[in-house]
Amino acid sequence: MSESGLKSNGVKMEVINEYPPIYTEIKNTFTLTGREIFTWGNKIYNPSQCVITPELFAHEEVHHGQQTEDETTIRAWWARYLVDAEFRLQMELEAHRVEYRAFCKVNKDRNLQSRFLNAIAGRLASPMYGNVVTPNEAIRAIKK
Repeated sequence: MSESGLKSNGVKMEVINEYPPIYTEIKNTFTLTGREIFTWGNKIYNPSQCVITPELFAHEEVHHGQQTEDETTIRAWWARYLVDAEFRLQMELEAHRVEYRAFCKVNKDRNLQSRFLNAIAGRLASPMYGNVVTPNEAIRAIKK
């Protein structure tokens, strides 16, 4: 079921409180916490009904742009994402950088920015993404 249609930067994304079409494959590939959201084209699958902040929405918009809305392209993107750690890192770095910039745009406090950066770098360095970087490598890469 659709939670709502969110729009930012001209992108209309539908939030659906269900699992994405390839959830079993995702679950079999990564260590999940149960609080993840997943982009599939212009849909954000949010089975645990997490709050989608503006900066997280910006992150998911990046994945929408990477995948497009063509079903074949979306499936190919996910197939590669699940098996290719370097591709996954490239896709996530792009999205995490946008997320960080979106946060910093509205939160000018350097301490808040630093805490946020540490939090999203920790997420990028976690088992959820396959432990492809260390937290310090993630911080440096996100700030580029």
